[in-house]
Amino acid sequence: MRTVGPRFLPATMLGMAALLVQAPADAGQFSISPLRLDLAAGATTAALTVRNDEATPVVIQGQGLAWSQEGGQDTLTPSRDLLISPVVFTLPAGGSQLVRVALRGAPDTVRELAYRITLQEVPQPAAPGFTGLQVALRLSLPVFVAPASPATPELRWAASRLADGRLHVVAHNDGLAHARIRRFVVKPGPDAATAFEQATLAYVLPGASRQWTFGEQLEDPRDLSPAKSGVPAAATTTAGQVQLEGTTDEGEFATELKLAAE
Repeated sequence: MRTVGPRFLPATMLGMAALLVQAPADAGQFSISPLRLDLAAGATTAALTVRNDEATPVVIQGQGLAWSQEGGQDTLTPSRDLLISPVVFTLPAGGSQLVRVALRGAPDTVRELAYRITLQEVPQPAAPGFTGLQVALRLSLPVFVAPASPATPELRWAASRLADGRLHVVAHNDGLAHARIRRFVVKPGPDAATAFEQATLAYVLPGASRQWTFGEQLEDPRDLSPAKSGVPAAATTTAGQVQLEGTTDEGEFATELKLAAE
């Protein structure tokens, strides 16, 4: 995959056809800017640019999806709340396309709304004689709609020890706007070396939660030794505590969590 500049993000590849033989994959590539859209009352439209830097044209189809989080997992459902224009278009080789996005209704009065837009390559007939894996590229970007009233995120963290010895960390968002967690680390104490690190960016939507599990599952759940579970010694007792440090869009944070048992 080629390297792109900081303003553009390459689309991720998803397999869209069966593997015929072991041969190179056939796929195009495109990129977009910006990487997220923010809408609000009085600013219910936005635009993004889709660029094709490849030597062949590519057909792209857009879709708007309502975005929620249930049980710590993302849930996406088709939605007509967003108007995408054009919804299907052809990117010529080396060309670009301006795509406009508009909110059909009004923002919520209290809580931020969250959507995602997917832009996916429409697979074209394979060239004569081609044998291999034909794939389609798909890119997903977030769209946030600010409420009429000011809203901010409010993260609340919890940690527990699972019955199999692993460490379970949950971030609850009690606020009315999304939180974006850039990274965090879990330590057994303020002066200890890093025990576990979560370096992947994660969103927590209003009223929702995200969860992470660290350490290896034990063959015998009764064996909670650090060497077996991978959980720091200070975190292997029901009454233990762990240090949590990280960074969100609101800035850096540090807190101490009492370790519960599940």
